[in-house]
Amino acid sequence: MVTRPSADERAAAEIVAAAVARGLGALDEWQAKSLLAAYGIAIPGGGLAHSEDEAVAIARRLGGPVAIKAIGAHVTHKTECGLVALNLSDDEAVRTAARSLLALTEGEGARLLVERMVRGAREFMIGMKRDSLFGPVIVFGIGGIFAEAHKDIALGVTPLRDRDIEGMLAGIRASALLGEFRGMPPVDRAALVGAIRALARIAEEHPAVMEIDVNPLIVEGSTPVAADALVILDHAVGRGASATHSRVISTPDLTPLFSPRAVTVIGASDDARKWGGSLVRNLIDGDFAGPIYPVNGRGGTVQGLPAYASIVELPEVPDLALVALGATHVSAVIEQCGERGIPVALVVAAGFAEAGEAGAEAEAELVETARVSGVTLIGPNCMGLLATHSKLHAVGFLELQPQPGGLSIISQSGNIGVQLVTRAERRGVGIDKYVSVGNQASTSALDVLDALGDDEKTAAALVYLEGIGDGRRFLEVMRRITPKKPVVVLRGGLTEYGRRAAASHTGAMAGSADVFMAAAHQAGCLVRTGPDESLDLALCLSALPRPAGRRVAVMTLGGGWGVLAADELARNDLELAPLEPSVLAALDELLPGYWCRSNPVDLVAAIGSDLSSRALTVLAESEMVDAVVVLGILRSPSTGWTSDEPAAAGVAGGSGRGSFNTAENAFLDRVTELMTSTGKPIINVPLRPLEAATFPGGGRYDPVMLYSPVAAVRALAAMAWYGEYVDGQEGP
Repeated sequence: MVTRPSADERAAAEIVAAAVARGLGALDEWQAKSLLAAYGIAIPGGGLAHSEDEAVAIARRLGGPVAIKAIGAHVTHKTECGLVALNLSDDEAVRTAARSLLALTEGEGARLLVERMVRGAREFMIGMKRDSLFGPVIVFGIGGIFAEAHKDIALGVTPLRDRDIEGMLAGIRASALLGEFRGMPPVDRAALVGAIRALARIAEEHPAVMEIDVNPLIVEGSTPVAADALVILDHAVGRGASATHSRVISTPDLTPLFSPRAVTVIGASDDARKWGGSLVRNLIDGDFAGPIYPVNGRGGTVQGLPAYASIVELPEVPDLALVALGATHVSAVIEQCGERGIPVALVVAAGFAEAGEAGAEAEAELVETARVSGVTLIGPNCMGLLATHSKLHAVGFLELQPQPGGLSIISQSGNIGVQLVTRAERRGVGIDKYVSVGNQASTSALDVLDALGDDEKTAAALVYLEGIGDGRRFLEVMRRITPKKPVVVLRGGLTEYGRRAAASHTGAMAGSADVFMAAAHQAGCLVRTGPDESLDLALCLSALPRPAGRRVAVMTLGGGWGVLAADELARNDLELAPLEPSVLAALDELLPGYWCRSNPVDLVAAIGSDLSSRALTVLAESEMVDAVVVLGILRSPSTGWTSDEPAAAGVAGGSGRGSFNTAENAFLDRVTELMTSTGKPIINVPLRPLEAATFPGGGRYDPVMLYSPVAAVRALAAMAWYGEYVDGQEGP
């Protein structure tokens, strides 16, 4: 028998409010279960007793074996304290247990909770805890006394959609226990989803509830029942607090940052080894079309340009100020920018929050000055920015000249951002924008990303983060952006060592790694921890069509690479696409009679000017194939390439179709044509490594080359997951 007490949500609110008013740190178990039941979570039938006789009477009414627990506001871990008696089947056993428990808790005001024993072999747990950055976090996983040993849990950050909860259920290793299992019926999924949603509602409606622990949640038949419950309170929250606050966060207008008509460099210098000199030099070398106004305090000329002694003397109001002065001078300059009407200022100076308490105070003053002055502040402690479409090369300290493209990069770390752009430049990856946000004192990486959400020039974004100050903002921005364009997050500071290092140079708030990963997954982000893998994935997402499914054909020049690819497909929940009879027949006409007639398709080193293109066409046009990985065809004898051919731009340090012979270029053209006609991604892994990773041909999609079968498969797996995420946005 499972009973649902008649206490409604108003009564539950009164229970919480009364406990808060008394300054209690927790509800007792009966109160906790009454709260859960009011929100629709099943609890065992039971009652409260103050004496042996009352305990016996309740046990008789319930029938069957019962459990007796000593409960009270100060009794939380009852099992560890010996305050639980289980499987009591007769009056004498109940009476003896009640007498013992009352004696153990004498003087503590404890009561006895007598409950029907819940029977079930499957034990889960659900819970809620408020994270300092993300707010309420819901947990689901394997429960019981071995929960801590198994550590098989999934997290969800509220607000939770149905798809988020379903993802949590599927996200534990033991998810098979939710279905039919060894003669047991499947778990009532609607009831389980409802229980998880109930915890999210409790967190939203009762801000004083800090933690909820329902363990075990025993599946009795098919119904999940809360066999034990703990609710932790924070009475300091106050009775009238609101669980969710209306959040009005406006994204700053960053148009002047990306498309300025005129730029001023404050702290300009003739010495290109200095920040103020390198910024001027790079603007000139990048062919910025608008006026460049150096300000150096003296006037005269700087690198051949007329210079000005102050902002006041500028002949017009620039859209963007690049501030390359010491930290002690920055606030005054920002105030002058505001007085002149300059809308955006980017500050490269260090010596702020990353430098300790005094620096943090200086940064707070800088932020307030920018706010009062009406200036959008980027930085401080940043490297600058690029916007290739407007030929704005405003990175200090070194020169970056990536080719234009659809990938935008945002970085909290200047050197990581520069590494990513430099790597992209060497590999031929087209960049639209790069912004170094530094300490994010006023404008965060999320603000910049939000501004790029509707930017038609940005096809995909790669964001390096070491920490976030507002987890809810992260979730909101990512949920808004990712259905429109993919976002790859390169994440630092996920370990304790990483968090310490991040704090030493950016003042980052790294936050809980597990909660961050859960939030990112819910929001459709693709999180990686290595720069090369991040760039590979961002490239694929910006240059290739998304796969419609998980069926992959592997075409290889030799068997070994095919084996590695097949293993990696299995590890990443991708499928080797079946080859239907028509595909086998078509390949039989192209390949020797001893070919394997299976996927991976081993071309058995067959050489022919167009054999590879024809075999690829057969696979890509198959209705059973969603994506193709091509291994070892390019830079191999199969396309007529020989090792005595001179290395060209695409080998060892550059990019360009000039690195390929005629047959290889024809193959690349066919790859592009097939991706356009079929809408399926094709990733190449050349036999001889190439520095370049992509070879734009002016079409909708570009050929992409990665360095190994494993890298290619992992990129495809991430693309498939992202496609499923986007396709699922139509649901609740």
